[in-house]
Amino acid sequence: MLGSPGIASSAVGAAAGGWKEHLLDEVPVAAEDVGDAVTCLLHTILFTRAPGPVRPSEATCQAFPNITYALCAVGDVSRKVDQAVRSFEEAVVLLGGSAAGSSYLMGGSSVMTPYGQPSVGGVSSSVRGANSGYVVVTFFERKVKKALFGLMSNEEKTVFEKWILPFTVTSSPTASQEERELCAGETEAALQNALLHILTAVQSIEHIPIAMYDFEITTFNSLEDAQVGSSYVGGLGSASVRLMP
Repeated sequence: MLGSPGIASSAVGAAAGGWKEHLLDEVPVAAEDVGDAVTCLLHTILFTRAPGPVRPSEATCQAFPNITYALCAVGDVSRKVDQAVRSFEEAVVLLGGSAAGSSYLMGGSSVMTPYGQPSVGGVSSSVRGANSGYVVVTFFERKVKKALFGLMSNEEKTVFEKWILPFTVTSSPTASQEERELCAGETEAALQNALLHILTAVQSIEHIPIAMYDFEITTFNSLEDAQVGSSYVGGLGSASVRLMP
C-alpha cells in the first residue's frame, strides 16, 4: 500500500474469489471541472488495466494543465467513459432540483446525498452547497457454465477488482477569482495523489486473470452503496465494453 501522507487506500481481497477493492481519497472539485477530474482518473485506471498492448496517447486536463494522463484509446472505451462522465455530471447538476435527479438513477436508488445532511451510512459533512458521489470501475470475467450434460449454458460475471472514486462537487457561482484558484489548487493536489495511488496499486497483478476481461462504470450516492451494491444493476451511467485492441 501507499505510504504517502494523504493517500487512503483500501485493498480488500476475498479469500474465495481473490478480488480486490481500491478506495481512493475524496477529490473536491468545482462543478464546472468535474468532467475533467473524472475523465482523468477513469482513463488512468482503464489504461493501466488494459489486458493487451495499448498505444499510449497523452492527454492534458483542460482545467488542470499541470496534470497529464494516458488515454485508453481501445475500441470504444473513450465513448463509454464520456457517457459515464456526462451521466455523473447531469446527476450532480440536477441535485439542485431535488427529486428531479432521481430520474438518472436506475434500480430504485435515491439521489446523491448533499453534504450537511445525513447520508445512508450516517456520515455527514459541515460543507454546505456541495454534493457527494462515487464513481465505481468494476473489472470482471465472463465465464460460461455448462449444464444439463452440456445442452445448456449460462454466463457468470466474476469480479476480480473494483475501484471506488469519491468526489465532492461544489457549485459557487459567486466565488471570487482567488477562491476559484484555491479550489482548483486543492483539486489538482487531490488528483495528483489519486494518480499516484492508482499507479502504485496497479503493480499488484496476482489477482488479474490471464483471459480477456470486461469493465463496467457505475455511480452511487453513498460509499455503502458503492461497496456493497450490485456492480451490474442499480448504477447510473453504467457501461460495459471488452478491452480489446
